[in-house]
Amino acid sequence: MARFPFPSLPSGWFVVELAHKIRRGSVHRFRYFDRELVLYRTKSGQARVVDAFCPHLGAHLGHGGRVDGEDIVCPFHGFRFDVEGACSRTPYGSAPAKRVRLGQLPCRERCGVVLVWFDPLGRPPKWEVPELDLGSWSRIVSHRYRVATHPQETTENSVDFGHFTELHSFSSASMSSPLETDGPQLRTSYRVTKPLLPLRVLGRLAVRVDFDVHVWGLGYSLVEVSVPRFGVQLRELVLPTPISDDLLDLRVASMIRRLPGAPLSGLVAYPLLLLTFRALRAEVERDIPIWEHKKYCEKPGLAPGDGPVGLYRRWARQFYVWSDEDSIPMVVDRGTGSS
Repeated sequence: MARFPFPSLPSGWFVVELAHKIRRGSVHRFRYFDRELVLYRTKSGQARVVDAFCPHLGAHLGHGGRVDGEDIVCPFHGFRFDVEGACSRTPYGSAPAKRVRLGQLPCRERCGVVLVWFDPLGRPPKWEVPELDLGSWSRIVSHRYRVATHPQETTENSVDFGHFTELHSFSSASMSSPLETDGPQLRTSYRVTKPLLPLRVLGRLAVRVDFDVHVWGLGYSLVEVSVPRFGVQLRELVLPTPISDDLLDLRVASMIRRLPGAPLSGLVAYPLLLLTFRALRAEVERDIPIWEHKKYCEKPGLAPGDGPVGLYRRWARQFYVWSDEDSIPMVVDRGTGSS
């Protein structure tokens, strides 16, 4: 039996790169969703994600393709394509080839990352990831892992409270508010107590950490983290993007700000971000061997204390194609974002 018996790759918004890494005029190639793709940024600053192969005669735009103004130009015959994917010019002096169109994925920039909308049936976005105010926050730090697992598995960690004390060595973990779902969004909050870093001289000292979890689909999780003892708040992003049905890129990212009235200076806040981000990575690296060697149990033997895993899995069903196009529940766009 397949490790992950899901009927399709999930639909939703997924991260393809950090926004600051995509400079104007740059062209980047990658493979996600079992598909060769190219990401580029135009002269005016628009980020676009398109099929890697030119629809004229199949050249790979990520190998020699270039950006000229608002167009991407094929390295083989010089066909040009505008930001909507239409052929804007050929090298022959004739009218643009109307039937030659470059496939695209809808693209957004949110919270310092570039997201694309993927749907197995090619349907347009049904909902949006909201904008966030970044004014008082530090710059983002991030790391990318390649992991042999599935986005539903990595996202499930946010509701699997049972593994916090066993795998992550939290001395306690409890829910602060119950899990709530609203279309593509899932929310919950919890509190943990964590020993203060692996420094033996600190003895039994521990710190209380509050987590507010906001999940949009299976590709974008925002965790608001408050650490009152240090007078700081962090934003942690957990961003799995499927390469195939059992392989993904997992990006984790973080930013920091002082809590109102906290005595901590800005000079101390950023080194603290680096320290806490190292701790975040250490926790993720505890999860990776579990993810890579486990299989999905369709009928798990859940016990009290596991957390709302069953409710999470029922919520996640909406992101798959089960039998036909009508089998995915429609999700109402509540105006949480715009292009």
